[in-house]
Amino acid sequence: MSSSGGSMSSGMGSTAPGMSDVLRVQLEMVEIENNVESLLSDIAAEKARFNALLNRSVDFEVVVPDSIVKVDYLFDKASSMREIENQNPMLGMLKEEELAYRAKREMDLKMSYPMFGIGLQYMLIGESKTAQMDQGMAPEMTGMDMVMPMFSITLPLYRNKYGAQQRESRFMWQSAREKYNNTINILQSDLFKLKQQLDNTERKIALYRKQEQLARTTYQLVVQEFVTAKSDLTNVIQVQRQLLDYQLRQAEVIAEYNTIVASIQKLHSFDTTNN
Repeated sequence: MSSSGGSMSSGMGSTAPGMSDVLRVQLEMVEIENNVESLLSDIAAEKARFNALLNRSVDFEVVVPDSIVKVDYLFDKASSMREIENQNPMLGMLKEEELAYRAKREMDLKMSYPMFGIGLQYMLIGESKTAQMDQGMAPEMTGMDMVMPMFSITLPLYRNKYGAQQRESRFMWQSAREKYNNTINILQSDLFKLKQQLDNTERKIALYRKQEQLARTTYQLVVQEFVTAKSDLTNVIQVQRQLLDYQLRQAEVIAEYNTIVASIQKLHSFDTTNN
């Protein structure tokens, strides 16, 4: 009985670590399942909010990809600034505003000049004596229509008024020109800031990819060591968490990169000086 009891105690000692590992795995699974349910609930709420922004039904299906892919984008400073100057609506509005004030100044300048007018007046002359007497015409002009040339001249009596309007228009188009230059400088500063952020995210993406590869290799080695009883489950779980963390960071940085690219493209056609 002592020998059999010793064998039973040795058997219990060998199976206890295995059962504890199974329980730890089950604990991890329960926690992960709870996190997954929370994330799915958050996704459903974001989909409903997105549909509401688009004035659609909250139950409308929104297709979300399983993975985030980095968009292909090649930054070119010269072409970006050229597109901003040609397509940005705020700059276009300031250009038209400047042209309008220039045209108004020319109009005020021409309004200060004397104006001359030349025209013709055509008169129908009746044949009755009553019409002759009413118009004071001689009887021999009866039945003859009259064409009378006319000439008029208008002199501006308030030249100071038009001079003040010209100065006002000149100041206004100079103000529009300064606003245009200031807006270009702000957009250029925003563009360089976004370019710096784009470079930083590219470096982070390359870093997390290298860390993911190393963590994946380490995870495979730790699993093999766990199978051969050279490592415990704690190391396996720890390395797996590191691998998942690097994958999550990489996805977040790729999403940040795509957002920065969209912000750069937004500068080409939208005004962001007030944001």
